[in-house]
Amino acid sequence: MTVQSGVDRRRPDRRAFVILLLRRVAIYALTAAVLIWVVPRLLVEFGVVGPSPEETIATSERALEAARTYGATPDIPAFAAAEKELDRARSLAAQNHGREARHASKHAQQLAVEAQRQALVRRDETRHHAEHIYDDLDRQVNDLEKLYSSVTPSLDKKQVGELLSQMKATRVVTGAVFLAHEREDFQGVVDGEAKAHAAVAQMRSRLEAARR
Repeated sequence: MTVQSGVDRRRPDRRAFVILLLRRVAIYALTAAVLIWVVPRLLVEFGVVGPSPEETIATSERALEAARTYGATPDIPAFAAAEKELDRARSLAAQNHGREARHASKHAQQLAVEAQRQALVRRDETRHHAEHIYDDLDRQVNDLEKLYSSVTPSLDKKQVGELLSQMKATRVVTGAVFLAHEREDFQGVVDGEAKAHAAVAQMRSRLEAARR
């Protein structure tokens, strides 16, 4: 009996059966893994599970609002595209095209995130530019004050009065830029640069003319 059992365990057909069984187990395991990976995505894709179109639209709206907070405006292509895609998602949802509405709103969210990134980059560039403007304007105003102090003592009262009025007007214009910088309104600094530089240049020209 012992010899016979040993022979049975080594039979070729028994080994083939074990190999076939292991192959089937492997196929079942692979099939199960594929189903576990695919089925949830299909359920989400067709709206059986996951966020509704209204929820994905709301998420996109929040992403766009965040982009606006960071300084994004329609002149940023990604922001303009996100607004259009969000409008399309709302229209599709209103027509009960849930699947298409989710796709459109998710695309809008991706565009809004890109708009956030671009807005942050632009804001950082604006800040650096504003710092340069502030430093340069501060130097020019200090030089102008020194020039004013050196010129006016030799002038008559009427000339001094006229130059003082002009100097006050120049201080108002440049002061607006300095105030914007203090408030961290860097775009305001950039916007006020040309007017401030023009006022300083005009005042310098008048002082130099008076000194002659």
